[in-house]
Amino acid sequence: MRFASLSLRAFGLFVAVSSVLMPNTADAMTLVQVAELFNIFVGLVLTMSILIYFGGLGMYFSRLGTWPNNRDVAIKIMEWGVAVLFVLIVILTVVQYFQRYPRIASLVVGGIILLSLVAVALYVAAHSGAKKKEE
Repeated sequence: MRFASLSLRAFGLFVAVSSVLMPNTADAMTLVQVAELFNIFVGLVLTMSILIYFGGLGMYFSRLGTWPNNRDVAIKIMEWGVAVLFVLIVILTVVQYFQRYPRIASLVVGGIILLSLVAVALYVAAHSGAKKKEE
């Protein structure tokens, strides 16, 4: 009994101290803060794609006169840089669409979710039937 009261006192002391020292720990992020985080993410991915592309380009030019020709790896690296850049452009386009037309975008997302649920239900219904016994 003494141990339980001691741990309860310690817990109460911890809650009191933490509520005084850290009053904003339970704040939720607003939409503006989420958008700011997304913009930071976009900047980092854009920087990464440019560095990947130019790293591949530098590798391509540095292996210009070598034998055997190992420049295929550099071309693959440049392809990855361009692919990351195009994926970033598509993500930015979708985000702009959601910001500009939120009502239509929510209907589209809801429709996609509904169609996905119907497809899963049909798949489960088609594959959950009793199997016939072969004689």
